[in-house]
Amino acid sequence: MAVAQAVEPKEVTNTQGAKSGSQGSKGEVERARLRMMMLIRRFEERTYQEYTKPGQKIGGFCHLYSGQEAIAVAIAAHFRKGVDALINGYRCHGHSLALGMDPKPAMAELFGKATGCSKGKGGSMHFFDAEAGNHGGHGIVGGQLPLGLGFAFSQWYKKNSGVTFCLFGDGAINQGTHNEALNMASLLKVPCIFMVENNLMAMGTQVERHSAVTDLSQRAAGYNMPARNVDAMDLDIAIAEIGKAVERGRNNEGPSYLVMNTYRYRGHSMSDPLKYRPKEEADKWKARDPITLYEARLREQKLVDDPWLETAAEEIAATVNEAIAKADSDPHPELDDRFDDILAETYPYGS
Repeated sequence: MAVAQAVEPKEVTNTQGAKSGSQGSKGEVERARLRMMMLIRRFEERTYQEYTKPGQKIGGFCHLYSGQEAIAVAIAAHFRKGVDALINGYRCHGHSLALGMDPKPAMAELFGKATGCSKGKGGSMHFFDAEAGNHGGHGIVGGQLPLGLGFAFSQWYKKNSGVTFCLFGDGAINQGTHNEALNMASLLKVPCIFMVENNLMAMGTQVERHSAVTDLSQRAAGYNMPARNVDAMDLDIAIAEIGKAVERGRNNEGPSYLVMNTYRYRGHSMSDPLKYRPKEEADKWKARDPITLYEARLREQKLVDDPWLETAAEEIAATVNEAIAKADSDPHPELDDRFDDILAETYPYGS
């Protein structure tokens, strides 16, 4: 399997409000990225605890992102609020936090509270923040691909230099929507970045058991767009490779297809005991944990040290604990509100 090599990413204005690669932001941006990966991991692991403790207060399906944090943070490094769009499957907590969602409405949504990002009506699979360009998690496998195509078509039509990040798992590549969306995106040359978050499992089915080719970049063959594998456990590589696709989209050169090879540490959902993954496989991938890799790199560059890491971990823990406490005390939606918000009649980027 080909693995993309790290290159220096071009300067972009990202969701941290700074420019990567600029002299003034050296260290600040890198620390913010590490901190965000740490926040996502902490948020997800505390979600696991809240879901599994007696008197369960998080209901419904719940899909955790632990292990895949570098993908979300790499997208955020290039994301331009106001013009870019992101649409996702049901494993959507990490992307939402990386694009700037406060942990409080995120956790409140898991608790089904009215203060949640989807007013307590969506739960784990449906985190939305349309004003930020985050058009949500979607529970139907592959159902988001045509929607991502639509967002990209809107950007192409308006010529606003926006790009759409359309994310889906390796199981979704077997859906008809995958082929239809890729073909039309290439025909129209829309700025859509199709991103397969390949964690090697379609629920509990290994890639080699559901795909005739295990190099998933080949699944984009025939659609006249660049397709490549990316080592998505390495944040710098992920940023660089996503940057190439973003540049192509902003320059009206059409869509790209990125297979983000990663590994999820938890089961497919909370009901999955994860018995199908051998310990040796898990140990091999966890040896390249994205947070550990990036932390070591920043240590080598003398951008972080033990005091900084300890303080960051304490602050993140406090932030997530506060979000849980608030979600626990917030009110549930009123029964009379159950039919509200079914139709959105306005679009945040104008007509």
